Amino acid sequence: MNAQMDIDKRNRHWVALLAFVFITHGGLLAQDKLSAMDAVKVGLERNFNIQILRNQETIAANNNTPGRAGMLPTIGTTGTTSYSVNSTEQKFFTGESRGANNASTIAFRLGLEVSWTAFDGFRMYVARDRFQTLEEQSRMRTTAEMQALAADILLNYYDLVQLERSTENLRYAVRLDRDLLDLVENKKRIGTATGLELLQSRARLTADSVLLVQLEADIQRARKNFNQLLNRPVETAFSMDTTLKSGPIPPQEELLTRAFQSNPTVLINKLDRQLALLSMEDSKGAMWPEVTLQGTMNYSYQRNDVGFLLSNRNLGPTLGLTVRYTIYDGNNRKQDIANARINEEVARLRETDLLQAIEAQIRNRYADYVAFQQLTDLQQLNLNVAREQAALARELYRLGRTTNFEVREAILQEIQAQDRWIQTIFRLKQTEIGLLDLAGIPLYSGGQ
Repeated sequence: MNAQMDIDKRNRHWVALLAFVFITHGGLLAQDKLSAMDAVKVGLERNFNIQILRNQETIAANNNTPGRAGMLPTIGTTGTTSYSVNSTEQKFFTGESRGANNASTIAFRLGLEVSWTAFDGFRMYVARDRFQTLEEQSRMRTTAEMQALAADILLNYYDLVQLERSTENLRYAVRLDRDLLDLVENKKRIGTATGLELLQSRARLTADSVLLVQLEADIQRARKNFNQLLNRPVETAFSMDTTLKSGPIPPQEELLTRAFQSNPTVLINKLDRQLALLSMEDSKGAMWPEVTLQGTMNYSYQRNDVGFLLSNRNLGPTLGLTVRYTIYDGNNRKQDIANARINEEVARLRETDLLQAIEAQIRNRYADYVAFQQLTDLQQLNLNVAREQAALARELYRLGRTTNFEVREAILQEIQAQDRWIQTIFRLKQTEIGLLDLAGIPLYSGGQ
């Protein structure tokens, strides 16, 4: 009687445990589904670094104007007025004298000034190109950050999917353990199973249940981390599309071509090299003279209580031309040109090194991609065989034609085959995302 009560108590314990797992999993399924692309969209919209880069883009665009490059004239106005009181005494060669106490003088001047650099050794055009390049570089830095963040989100998303699928596989294992334990208990009651078989079945159910609880905790932790990556409250509930499948990718040579043309990091390095070339052109421009045109329109008026003139008024334009040329500056300009050439060479070497590294990564990952594709097909075949073998073993055990150990081994092989298939297709998905990222193929909607 006591033994039967212990069995019933243990049964209620496992039923409660499995009910908790089912309710937890079912609660997740009831949430709004978050697809991989939805996750990327949320992450990009909420990321602070991208918002900062967007603001820097705006600054770079604001700086890219002809006026900032020095191609437009500057116009200004000046106005001055003064009032003075002096005691004055004037003696002339004729013997005449003139004087006054507290004599006042009022002066007023208003001018409109225009200055335009007509020629500066083409440096204004270099400056215009530099601001254009800086704007493109700022935009490309934003693209690179968005691509990197999208790749990170996708990798974490599918890592969470892999955890979900592994957990679901373990839930399936627990159900099989539960069914096998029920079968062993029934056979034990009619005397066709031993106590050892019953203990082994219970131990297996206990071990898998413990692993299941641990995996559930890992999933909850991973979900919080994923919410943090998306920059939203960590307790935000969501369900996922747990489909693990690989999409088509371009051939290897096309991936290499697109990487050299579209990879954001490659493009940023190309712009760095372009900036170095522009710096050299700017240094060469300093070897030319600078020509500046000036023009003013002045109006002045002065009134005196004492002196030669009672009042004086002037109105009219003034035009000027200024030519500046530095004959000797300690060879600084020549050194600037030499340094600019060195910087351009450094930028070229960095670009070459980056292209070689990206080519090697694409070729290696593409080989991995092909291998994982083949391995996924083989794992699927192996999984189908393992499922048939486990189903047959359970049926044979029910008929008393095999042992409990053989059944448990068949179930274990099925679960392990399912885990291997999940891990292989997850690695295939990881490799796919990495290849698309290296090739500069946008991983987010709206990418060019």
